[in-house]
Amino acid sequence: MDTVFLVRKAQKGSDEAFEELLSGVRDKLYRTAYSYVRNEHDALDIYQDAIYKAYTSLKSLKNPQSFESWIVKLLVFRAIDFIRRESRHFPADNIESFEHAFLNDTSHYTDQSIDLFKAFDYLDPNYKTIILLRYYHDLSVKEIARMLDCPEGTVKSCLHRAKKELRPILKEGYSYE
Repeated sequence: MDTVFLVRKAQKGSDEAFEELLSGVRDKLYRTAYSYVRNEHDALDIYQDAIYKAYTSLKSLKNPQSFESWIVKLLVFRAIDFIRRESRHFPADNIESFEHAFLNDTSHYTDQSIDLFKAFDYLDPNYKTIILLRYYHDLSVKEIARMLDCPEGTVKSCLHRAKKELRPILKEGYSYE
């Protein structure tokens, strides 16, 4: 169904329309939350908190076409707030949970994916957010800038710095221990 139609219907109080909107982004939201906290329970808390916030504030969404980027933004800010509150580092040693959460699509487990996942541990949270929005959620630089309320040049330079930081981490033979 059309996203705009479903958003308008959900804004009028249709729980079924809201549920249908979520069906298209549910997995992506959970995997994004998990990529921040690397813990199934915390990721579920962040995910549920973002969905609740989206449900209670859906009427304030002025541009129905941007539902997916709007709910991703809610989730990303919830994840960052959670990390700030907890002020702890999340270990990446639970590869089985990673495989279940991140690679349980149609993709197959690859060393490269696991290396990238481990490399995320070393990234600044702001860079991680921009990398996830750009390459995982396929948002343009312009959309990311709008979502994060910052200039496009800032997004571009953060992308450049994040890739620069990831390069040596992902080079063959790099040791994570």
